[in-house]
Amino acid sequence: MTPAQGKALRVLAVAAVPAACFLYLFHNFDLQRFSAAFGMLPAYSFAAACLLFGTTALPQGLRLYYILEKRCSLSRAVRACFLCSGVNTLLPARLGDVVKSVSLSVNCAISIPATLCAVFWERLSDLLAVLLLAVGVGVYFDAPELYMPTLALPFALIAGLIFVRRFRPFFHKCVSLLPNAALRPQLDAVILRLAAEQYRPSSLRLSALTLPVWTGFCIFNALFFAYFHNTTPDLFTGLLLTTAGAVGVMLPGTPGGIGTYEASVVAALSLLNMDKSEALAFAFVLHLVQVIPAVLYAVYAAARGQWSLSGMRSGLPETAESGTGTGAAQCSGNPTAHVP
Repeated sequence: MTPAQGKALRVLAVAAVPAACFLYLFHNFDLQRFSAAFGMLPAYSFAAACLLFGTTALPQGLRLYYILEKRCSLSRAVRACFLCSGVNTLLPARLGDVVKSVSLSVNCAISIPATLCAVFWERLSDLLAVLLLAVGVGVYFDAPELYMPTLALPFALIAGLIFVRRFRPFFHKCVSLLPNAALRPQLDAVILRLAAEQYRPSSLRLSALTLPVWTGFCIFNALFFAYFHNTTPDLFTGLLLTTAGAVGVMLPGTPGGIGTYEASVVAALSLLNMDKSEALAFAFVLHLVQVIPAVLYAVYAAARGQWSLSGMRSGLPETAESGTGTGAAQCSGNPTAHVP
């Protein structure tokens, strides 16, 4: 197999999931029903919903603030979470997580390994929260398709974390073989932080910080669904929508989960016997409400020179825990930033 053929196969594998989702969404699609449902939300209500969803970044920022042991301001942590969500919507491969790490490192004088590990603990706690929600909702509806896709990733991350802690010298040896001399100390420091007890956040504290994050998502989804359909808010509907949306974003596909998110929400609403075309209109509007605030902030930050792909590539300091951070300063638009 030639390199070009291998690349084509990888592209096809990545495109298969969103393609299947779009086929599902537009099978027996009723444009009239979709248009009628799509026009149910006035423009001012849409703007208000965007602002309301924006408040869910506060518990996310609060969690990051405590994971980093208050080494950054709460405001900076909230903005980093906004930036991460926006970049993840605009770019593939969850590059927003890397941008968040570099941004925090530059603006808060924290090492890159420390910020990368903080993002790792955020993601692991989120995946475990989604797993618990998905299992609960899936068992209630007897719908294993709601939680089966969520089983692999958190368990894989936990298994990898255990493996790193048990065989740390092996990983350090592998890192020493990397040709990039600037990257080796960074990865060594990340391995050290993931394996060492003193850098590990308390599981109980992390769980307590993650609970408000997902509670906020559930409440928002319940309120938005009730307003959109002129019904009484139902927290269980919020749980269902939150779980389905999270599973949709986790599936491999386009940036921001476009297509996979809508397909997951539509499939979940079918459990409530909702018309497919009307459910697609609601899923589309719900997705817009959730991504527009973060995307606007990411575009604004890019226009202000606070992040860029070229700056991100040169953003790693030369050592793991000390360095001038010149490249990272370029990423943040702050030429005087110093990364310890």
